[in-house]
Amino acid sequence: MEHQIAYPPMMSTKKELSNHYWKLSTRFLKETINRIISESRSIDIEIAKYKRSITPKEFRLFVEEVDGI
Repeated sequence: MEHQIAYPPMMSTKKELSNHYWKLSTRFLKETINRIISESRSIDIEIAKYKRSITPKEFRLFVEEVDGI
């Protein structure tokens, strides 16, 4: 049987995401979401660091990655 991910409520900003996943290290959270934004939007990671909002697709990718931890 395939493992089903229990998605938390949709969060649209990095701040909401960090508040929900407060147990994760700040460094891990920032590096992971910035990498996902960079790959998803095809932008440089330095530009992704300054983006505040996240798309539903980026949110889903983050939750899927964190769920494996």
